Amino acid sequence: MEKGARLVVQMNVLILNPYHTGSHEHWAKGMQKHLSEIKGTNVELWTMPGRHWKWRMHGASGEFAHRATVDASQPDLIITTDMLDAASFKGLLPPSWRLIPLVQYFHENQLTFPWSDRDAEKARGLNHTYEFMNIQSAAAADWIWFNSSYHRDVFVEASARFIKRMPDFKGAYSARALAEKSSILPVGIPTPHAFDLGRSVGTPPTILWNHRWEYDKGPNQFLENLSALADDGHDFRLVLCGEQYTDVHPVLECIRNRFKDRILHDGFAPTRDAYDRLLRISDFVIHEPAQEYFGVSVAEAMSFGVIPLLKAAQAYPNWVPGAFLYEHTEQMLSKWVQWKTDTMRGRKLANKVVSEYYWPHVAGLAHRELRQRFGLR
Repeated sequence: MEKGARLVVQMNVLILNPYHTGSHEHWAKGMQKHLSEIKGTNVELWTMPGRHWKWRMHGASGEFAHRATVDASQPDLIITTDMLDAASFKGLLPPSWRLIPLVQYFHENQLTFPWSDRDAEKARGLNHTYEFMNIQSAAAADWIWFNSSYHRDVFVEASARFIKRMPDFKGAYSARALAEKSSILPVGIPTPHAFDLGRSVGTPPTILWNHRWEYDKGPNQFLENLSALADDGHDFRLVLCGEQYTDVHPVLECIRNRFKDRILHDGFAPTRDAYDRLLRISDFVIHEPAQEYFGVSVAEAMSFGVIPLLKAAQAYPNWVPGAFLYEHTEQMLSKWVQWKTDTMRGRKLANKVVSEYYWPHVAGLAHRELRQRFGLR
């Protein structure tokens, strides 16, 4: 056995998910399920409801530390997300827990996430509180996982700029140190079932929207792209299954009004099976977001052979072939025509690209790194 390695017959992992909804919930459940399927690994999941995100960033550390004081069993490793303040969490833990390694998974970050102009705290400059919280939390973590190298790059660059603006006593904070204790672990997606990569494109083709109806996911750009296709004489049908919130997004209302005769489905898919059925009937997914650190919704669609047309920005050039990327509207229209006549090749390429993101493979990568990184044998 290597010097310093801990002999652990069974690796006990605790996942803390402060914001247990949407993609964060899918990630936590997927990580728990697929890590647990690896021999010698036991995974427990602690969660908090996915609401009040700002309060979660402040208060989740205290809640989870309190749970640790009443839990008799200690894990060998803790995995959490960017929604937890790891620094305050470690400080509030009972002494017997404080040496347990903590890995922080960054789904997104507050330094480069585009805040809504309607957010009152941004107008008052309070967004900087959450930006620094991400930096301090990453500094306290023993290791950091980013969902893409693009995400790591923009986070490290933004952290360096933030730290440079700090007036003095910066010794505990180094963007380079954060980069050096980090690696890339993509988001896992379910292995697709009962799909046909050889199916012909629909007559007319079906366009999928499977993203949240929120400003950062680019609904305005989606409407512009649909309008460009329609104005150029292209026919299409729509599957609109992105998650909706209390208020109907105004862009969704515009799409419903202008393209009401083209809509095949409108509404969030209530189950995974229902969602998969919608992916099976879709031909294209067009996306031009204001922020995207990985693109799990697009990856899920691609796994079913849905052909992506994506703006060559954010994380997409990081992992999506250039054949699926566009720089401007005219190029998007050109690639629409190209892939509409070469559908089978497009479906096969899309599926092949994301096969490395299926959960069994991603969980295997995570398991190997955890054992090697923290000396567990």
